[in-house]
Amino acid sequence: MNFLIVSFLALLPLAANAQAKRYGDFSYAQPNDCSIITRQNPLNPYAYLFRNHCEQSDARTKQSIARIMGRPHPSTNVLTVPAHGSPEAKRYGVACMGGLAMLRITNGWQQALDSERRYYTCRAR
Repeated sequence: MNFLIVSFLALLPLAANAQAKRYGDFSYAQPNDCSIITRQNPLNPYAYLFRNHCEQSDARTKQSIARIMGRPHPSTNVLTVPAHGSPEAKRYGVACMGGLAMLRITNGWQQALDSERRYYTCRAR
C-alpha cells in the first residue's frame, strides 16, 4: 500500500507541467506600434516618414518570417481603417480588428487581401 502511494506521488508532478511557448511562435495580428513615433513627435514634419519606414520594415520582417515558416504573408501596405465597432466601420463595412483589415460580409467578417493575396495590416482611426 505504501509503495502505491509513493509511486502515485512520484508521478503527480509529471502531469502538472505547464505548456511552454513553442519555438517559432510569432504574432502576425499585432503589428509593432510604429504610430508612437508620430504621437511622441507631433511637431516633427518628418515623423510620418519615419512611421511609414517603420511599418514597411516591420512588414518585410514579417514576410521573411512567414516565408521561412510557410505561413501567409502580410502586405507591405498598412491601411488606416476605422476601429471595429465604430459607426464608420458599420457604415463602410470595413474595420481594423487586432491589426488586421477586415471586410464585412453577410454572415461575418472576411480578411482583406491585396492583389498578390497578402493580408492587409491596419492601424485604427
